[in-house]
Amino acid sequence: MKVFKTITLLLISVVAFGQKTDSLSAEQILDSSIAFCGGIQKIDKIESSSINYLLIQPDKSTAIITEKRKTGQKYVQSVLSMNHMPQTTFFDGNTLSSVDGSSVIKVRDLESIEEVKLKTFNQVQYGYKALNYELTRLPDKKFNNFDCYVVNAKAAYGYTTMNFFDKTNYRLLMVVYPNGNKSLMIEYMFKDSVLFNSHIVNTFASSDEKQVLKLQHVHLNVNISDLWFNCPYSDKVYTPPHIKTGEFVSRNGEKTVFTRTEKSQDYEDDQGKFIMRRFLKWSNEDTYGLIDEKAINNNDTSPESQILVRIISWDDNEYVCHWIAGKYTDTQDYKIKE
Repeated sequence: MKVFKTITLLLISVVAFGQKTDSLSAEQILDSSIAFCGGIQKIDKIESSSINYLLIQPDKSTAIITEKRKTGQKYVQSVLSMNHMPQTTFFDGNTLSSVDGSSVIKVRDLESIEEVKLKTFNQVQYGYKALNYELTRLPDKKFNNFDCYVVNAKAAYGYTTMNFFDKTNYRLLMVVYPNGNKSLMIEYMFKDSVLFNSHIVNTFASSDEKQVLKLQHVHLNVNISDLWFNCPYSDKVYTPPHIKTGEFVSRNGEKTVFTRTEKSQDYEDDQGKFIMRRFLKWSNEDTYGLIDEKAINNNDTSPESQILVRIISWDDNEYVCHWIAGKYTDTQDYKIKE
């Protein structure tokens, strides 16, 4: 299985009418971009978000990216695919951890930590402002289809990005990262009157390959358990016995109860009536596949008949997971049945 890198992206008054664009400061350009994104008042109302992207790799293989954040505080990203090793990035507000397949890395370099701090914000422009980045206007840049303002954003210790804003509306079109990688924001949409980029192309300084991110779902101000942001591993990935097998109930409002054994999950309703059985096979220490018993009997080999589940985090009483089945995906919170 291949391991792959992902880049994800990671509002104040509009400039007064009639002001000469040559005299605009970097702060005015950023404030105008934030205003185009919906404005400070609307963005400030977003306390949490849960967002899904379809990731299309250069070789046309795909993965699902799920991001959850508590704005300005915590962030988690899960990358799940039928073809690639799963990855999870945890940031609990202090500690940054990366789980890559079965490897656990405690990240301590300042650049990576600063990058993930920006990802705790839905709009990177707002992140620059909230984190007190130093802004510097650079010479404007004209491309074939866009004329851009260019602004450097610098963190206190030196981490710096270069940002290109469309002169017609101040929309952020491209971010260049310190390593030379780039994110190009191609299309966008509004959710609750706040802008979210819906089509992003990532390029790499080390190659001509491109990654494409397509926005699938945006859920705002949802209740997100802190368990999502806590990496449960110190040095290796594993699923403890009380999570690997047992009887569980959903914490997402569903009434279904299921019993997981080493080889299957049996589902019952809240009255104890049997609903269905899915056969189970572990493919990794925290990842397993499910297939419906009926699908086997009916020789159903469609992508939707097979579910891949990754347990993201857990504690003594509950766990959270990310699953995909064909074009469908979701996250779930479960607790041990009392």
